[in-house]
Amino acid sequence: MKIVFYITLMFTLVNIAFAEEKTEWESFFPQQMTAKELMITCASSYMTSKGRQRKKYCSGFISGVEETTRLHNQLAAAPTICLPKGKTSSQFTDVYMTYASRKTTDLSKPAALIVIEALQDAFPCLVSD
Repeated sequence: MKIVFYITLMFTLVNIAFAEEKTEWESFFPQQMTAKELMITCASSYMTSKGRQRKKYCSGFISGVEETTRLHNQLAAAPTICLPKGKTSSQFTDVYMTYASRKTTDLSKPAALIVIEALQDAFPCLVSD
């Protein structure tokens, strides 16, 4: 699957970019992060340094999935997610948090998968006949 390759590439680049900054996330691999863990991270408070780090991680994670989705859409014959231009990472995080908060969302699934589901739900491509 091409999207898996692009997501792996994106996370590799993110890890390289943040390699100098030692944080609690060093031993946390994105493919091991559940949607629930990402939701908890995204819900952190800006009031503490640790909370701000978690918020940045959340925003970066979701932005990475969003950017990978845009790249995939350029290569796909029929994209399933039509992301609007001009949205901020904070707005995409809000989309994720709203979707993840639903009772029907399976938060035990991988975080990246649920981010993609949230983006598909919020920004579906309209099919015209």
